[in-house]
Amino acid sequence: MEFKEYRLFELSKDNKGYYGIGASAVEYDKNLYTYLRITDIKDDGSLNYSNLKSVNDENVNKFILENGDIVFARTGNSTGKSYYYDGEILNLVYAGFLIKFSLNDKKVNPKFIKYYTMTNEYKNWVKEIQTGSTRGNINEKMYGNMRIKLPPRYYQDEVVSLLDKIDKKIKINNQINDNLLNVA
Repeated sequence: MEFKEYRLFELSKDNKGYYGIGASAVEYDKNLYTYLRITDIKDDGSLNYSNLKSVNDENVNKFILENGDIVFARTGNSTGKSYYYDGEILNLVYAGFLIKFSLNDKKVNPKFIKYYTMTNEYKNWVKEIQTGSTRGNINEKMYGNMRIKLPPRYYQDEVVSLLDKIDKKIKINNQINDNLLNVA
């Protein structure tokens, strides 16, 4: 099977990434947009629902995630964390310390990139590329130039399907464990 190398920007809809909105978080309000911050992203790329906030800003519409978008943490100890948006929360707005790439699903299965960001190859790239002596940083250009070797699309789809099934089983097992702990 032949793998082809791309840069992340080549896989995005408009060949670049976008910085999030520079607005302050407010207490969660179901009538406002939900605000995605670095602290809301777990190490495994899932959302931490325990302390979600909202955002109230007139420019919020420019920063709403669309299904298949992926955001990357750009600074601090969280540099390199990523979150794949699957539409689970409507009107999710991404914060300023995140960089969004809207991936072209004709070129790549966006969820394949999500799983790529969990690999040692990606984590090593983050360690090598981040700048800053005390506080790591990866900007939009650096993320955009990240090289990714991709298998053919049909194989990406097969890998995503398999990993989704495993993720679902892990989630169910974790829920069972939580229920057992609550009963004990």
